Amino acid sequence: MCSYDGIRIQTSSDGEEEDSVEGDEMEIVDEKYPLINLLPMITEEDIPAELRETVGKEVWDMTGKEVGLVKGVEPVKVTVKPNVTFPQTPQYHMAQDTLMKVAQLIDEFVKQGVLKEVLSSPCNSPIMGLIKPSGKVRIVQDLRKINDIIVKCCPVVPNPAVIMFQVPCDAEWFSVIDLSQAFFSVPLHEDSQFLFCFKFLDRVYSWCRIHQGFSESPSIFNQILKKDLEALELPFESTLVQYIDDLLIASKTENGCTADTIALLNHLGRNGHKVSPSKLQFCQKKVKYLGHQIEKGSRRIMKERITSVLQMSPPKTRREVRTFLGMVSYCRQWIPNFSTLAKPLLKLTVGGWTGL
Repeated sequence: MCSYDGIRIQTSSDGEEEDSVEGDEMEIVDEKYPLINLLPMITEEDIPAELRETVGKEVWDMTGKEVGLVKGVEPVKVTVKPNVTFPQTPQYHMAQDTLMKVAQLIDEFVKQGVLKEVLSSPCNSPIMGLIKPSGKVRIVQDLRKINDIIVKCCPVVPNPAVIMFQVPCDAEWFSVIDLSQAFFSVPLHEDSQFLFCFKFLDRVYSWCRIHQGFSESPSIFNQILKKDLEALELPFESTLVQYIDDLLIASKTENGCTADTIALLNHLGRNGHKVSPSKLQFCQKKVKYLGHQIEKGSRRIMKERITSVLQMSPPKTRREVRTFLGMVSYCRQWIPNFSTLAKPLLKLTVGGWTGL
């Protein structure tokens, strides 16, 4: 049993939710969710020394929960197909520890204007709390039914395999910048917010920003950031590679990489973007970017990606075949005769075959 404002949550001794008053009761009164610690606070020491005085503080996400707001962008308006039925999908069960972390994050998002509480909505799409190894929780919404009833735009997300060829072979110094909670920085039009509502602890919430799970979010954000970067002039003319919210600076010299990274970070901050210091790879000879390990004249698949493919179970359904093909397609440049090898599996993803 849960109440949201209190917050009073009853659990059994094994941690499962109970409807009765028996079991261990936890009550938080003086402060909201003080027992929850999503991430340790990032300090100034976590920012590279060269950037502490040269980069504006507004660009840094120092808590892991700070959300930017892109400047000069019209709120995104979503067009719904004619004669559709709005989905009302019940909320999925959520484990107790995940529920607590999601509750805190929802409260934080309401304070920042990313979410707002509403009385009701004709739509409901359940949310999930994904806990990362770092302890950070990410809210992901199951928007498959919403994505089915909206008019989709032509996707403009680049192919990762193609953009990797933009990295010059003679570049020796690299910086990788991962924008923090990038989709949340783009406003969603008030007339479209009802589509993305969800219920949590007997309350109804609506997103005020685009978010993960919405099929158009990657394409929309990719175009917004691309336009923002068009106005950027790098003093040492390093190569800048963009894949949605992941940025790579490739330079011939250490000084050039440092100066151009500083220019990029300040440009991002001025335009309302946030950057995670913990994920920043600053001015290094070897970096990880889009599943690749990059250094001068070399690009390799990261061992983690190879391991994840090798550990996959043999696919037995159409969906599992598609998942497998998606994983190995990322590595196709390193697999001789990939198209020939994949052709029999591709045939299984169409037609009437459903499984073994």
